[in-house]
Amino acid sequence: MARKEGRSRSVGTVIALTALMPAVALMPTTPSFAAEIPCSSTLSPSEIKSVGTSCQLASDTVVRVAEGLEVAVPEPGMVAIVQVLRTPGSTGPSAASVYRATDGQLALQIDETPALGSTATAGALKRILAKRAEPATKHPEPAGAAKTQSSGLAAVPAYCGSSYEYNFSGGVWQQSVFPWTYNSRSQPASDALQAIKYGFQFITDTSSACGTYYTFAFADYRGSTTRYTWGTRDNGNVVGWAGFDPDILGATYSWVDGSGLRVEVDIAFNNRVTNWFTGLSGTVPAGRFDLISVATHEAGHGFGLAHYTGSSYPVMFPTLGTGVNKRVKRSGDLTGMGTLY
Repeated sequence: MARKEGRSRSVGTVIALTALMPAVALMPTTPSFAAEIPCSSTLSPSEIKSVGTSCQLASDTVVRVAEGLEVAVPEPGMVAIVQVLRTPGSTGPSAASVYRATDGQLALQIDETPALGSTATAGALKRILAKRAEPATKHPEPAGAAKTQSSGLAAVPAYCGSSYEYNFSGGVWQQSVFPWTYNSRSQPASDALQAIKYGFQFITDTSSACGTYYTFAFADYRGSTTRYTWGTRDNGNVVGWAGFDPDILGATYSWVDGSGLRVEVDIAFNNRVTNWFTGLSGTVPAGRFDLISVATHEAGHGFGLAHYTGSSYPVMFPTLGTGVNKRVKRSGDLTGMGTLY
């Protein structure tokens, strides 16, 4: 597993689930995580599924889904989600969701496939991810604005795709506002924050060349921070840089409560990528990864959009190549954000 540079917590108890790919069937019998004996540093899938497994989860227990993809076990009654944007040709999973029941039992979903958990815990995870809590919007919709997608163009560009090309990952922000701070540690260039801000703006824009779909979503930048705790819930929404495997461009960690509200999101871009393009020019140089495009994608996860794999047109497609500008919302991204908020 690639250890993330700068993570403030130590990676302690790890439940290794790499061998779950492809995903296994749901457990016929549920192990116990309420015993006095701490879980071992690694716990194989066969041990987790066995009848005799009995140990206590630690506060820093991590579910290792695959190399470079891990998610911390959340507080009881909550779901923790990790989503990564990969380079083309990557074969690993791009998302995982973990639910922890009040009795300590776990359920795991890898991409869209249930991979671990009893019928009850797997069902609870599915229900929370499917909830659409009311974000309680606080600002009025402009006169004449419609919560449907429209286009004033005679024909939208072919890259717009279909308005049905979107998925949700679970949860919305209270008041439709995603507040975030930025940690510049190990950023590749001084203009990295400017590029990231553009990405957050693009995902909340009402219109693009693909049409118009009004959204209440608002990204509230609240300045810089020295907080550095990727993947650990600490009541702070931090955007910054961390070290991942080379085929991962960015990662978003989200926590969703039982009512379907987002309570925290951390976003990290890969500081091991040496060919970032942080400029504002619409022409992305060959051989460079466009930071604005990656930021737009990760901000989409931050608001609750999931990957869409049925077409490569949406911003939320799970891979991005070099020399590609995918900054503005496509038809599906517009509809997704407008539907959520």
